[in-house]
Amino acid sequence: MDWMNLTPGWLFLVATSFVAACALWTGLLFSVSWLTGRARMMADGPELAALALTLYRRWATPLLVASLVTGFVSLAGGPSDRLRAHWVYGIMAALVAMIALHATVGSRARRVVRGSMRATQGEGFRRAALLVSFGAIIAFAALRTSLVP
Repeated sequence: MDWMNLTPGWLFLVATSFVAACALWTGLLFSVSWLTGRARMMADGPELAALALTLYRRWATPLLVASLVTGFVSLAGGPSDRLRAHWVYGIMAALVAMIALHATVGSRARRVVRGSMRATQGEGFRRAALLVSFGAIIAFAALRTSLVP
């Protein structure tokens, strides 16, 4: 094993923090989407959507920022040839998809809080897209460790 090519411990910690923040962020967005989608079946749907909106604002948005910051630090702190690797573009594409889903899930939660039960339609598709996007991030991170020396 070539000890000179090992990544520093802080860089590994930042990369692990990125994956953990993305996992928490995805889980919270999934929960917000699930609560928003179930609001139409409940008598107190707007109150349930208000809980979902609180989760979105207090936890999901800060975790979005944490994911982006740790991802940027992980890329900036690593070797410069990492920016040209194929898996980086895959992770960035999955992050862009998750950011778009983040915006739509929050928008839907706000509309349900205002009383629009029609806004709950399509939440199942958003939950599936969230899982696929996070799965892509994990897959590209696994490709990085197994295929890229």
